[in-house]
Amino acid sequence: MEDTYLHINLNSLLNNLNFLKNRIFSKNKRIIAVIKSDAYGHGLLPVAELLFKNGIDFFGIIGIEEAENISKKIPAAKLLMLKGINLENLEAASTLNLSIGVYSLDYLKELLDKMKSSKIIKTLNLHLKFDSGMSRLGLNETEIEEALRIIKDNNNNKYFHVEGLFSHLSSGNDLEYTNYQINNFKKIISVIEKYKITPQYVHISASSSILNGSLLDDCSNAVRPGILLYGFNPNKEIKYGINNNTNHVNNQETGSELKLEQLMTLKSKILQIKNIKKGSFVSYNNTFRADRDMTIGIVSAGYDNGIPRLLSNKGRFLINGSFAPIIGIVTMNMTIVDVSAIKNVKAGDEVIITGKGGLNEIKIEEIASLSETIPYEICLNFGKSNKKIYV
Repeated sequence: MEDTYLHINLNSLLNNLNFLKNRIFSKNKRIIAVIKSDAYGHGLLPVAELLFKNGIDFFGIIGIEEAENISKKIPAAKLLMLKGINLENLEAASTLNLSIGVYSLDYLKELLDKMKSSKIIKTLNLHLKFDSGMSRLGLNETEIEEALRIIKDNNNNKYFHVEGLFSHLSSGNDLEYTNYQINNFKKIISVIEKYKITPQYVHISASSSILNGSLLDDCSNAVRPGILLYGFNPNKEIKYGINNNTNHVNNQETGSELKLEQLMTLKSKILQIKNIKKGSFVSYNNTFRADRDMTIGIVSAGYDNGIPRLLSNKGRFLINGSFAPIIGIVTMNMTIVDVSAIKNVKAGDEVIITGKGGLNEIKIEEIASLSETIPYEICLNFGKSNKKIYV
């Protein structure tokens, strides 16, 4: 039996969904929930099923395997392949009725050639991706026009339907640059209108811009929340209340307040308690030396469980509701903590690596900050490395 488990609270996911629905920037817009990469480590199918049961039927994903798994479990789900598909999966994509993100002229031409040489008779739904200023995937203004001409010139055979237009904002907390990107996006909407094409879905805003109530209207009819659904505000500079000065929004249905809630709690246990003398070294490379007689606990989790090695000598866990500092280097399957100040601690006691314990809490944001990374990476690593239990 495993010592370390990742507990995923689906009630918190529902809370975050309700939070999203109560945001001004999301109201009256189609929600394309981004559940790529195993729902950011939280589990693809459990997350998709809960969202679908609560009115979300459109999902942003990456791989064909994700698409196949969701389609088997939720046949009515609509799926957007955010960075396209490999051409060898085109027939499967057609069978599954996937929407395909198109990010370059070369890729569009390859899709067209593949459609012409295949026996596929179903029109392929495309979402054209415009690079509005992030310099990542996407067509520029000239390429968008060329793409539209290619689609128009070849559509007597109904190969493609331009179902969507989208882009991605690089810095939702940078008001000036985000509005610059949105203005670029507006120009492309005008370009598409010249070709008498009306995409059903127009979307540019993801979690960071959804939470920034100071942005201009983004001229969209859909939003793509990702990390927000899992309980995180990606913009430290922005408070995510309606007026940007509170961490709460009002739930119009109940009159109660909502705030984002982390879904993940990572739990392990203490394997051994031991007393060490002043001057003793702890863990590899002698990076920690006891400055006093100490009681230490050896925890049955390490970087194989996604715990960043950068937490060595500066992170902390929760044991019996109290903080236990990490001492020495985090190892592959174990981490050592100082439990000198914790009463009645013993082998077998529960250890909370992230989550709440008693009146205290260790948030993933804290772990990310100490590890010089972002919550996305911590969630992915915890999700990939541990057995999940859904509560």
